[in-house]
Amino acid sequence: MGVGRDRERPFWVKVGLWGVPGRGGAWAFFWLSILLAVGCVVYGFVDWRFFIGGLMVLSAAWYYAAIRWVDQFGRWD
Repeated sequence: MGVGRDRERPFWVKVGLWGVPGRGGAWAFFWLSILLAVGCVVYGFVDWRFFIGGLMVLSAAWYYAAIRWVDQFGRWD
């Protein structure tokens, strides 16, 4: 373990990973968010209202940032 490990999770990490069952679950939600965003953008060419679903990449970015924070400063147990 390096310096700075096992810190208390910041609020944004707690909210981002709330109810997520571990690292594998967080990655699953990350990829699900990416797939939904891509699917919405593709279907947006059929029905323009679905383009807004492309904003799901923001939730994917949040999951990614939370995963990275826990990998660097915390533990998954």
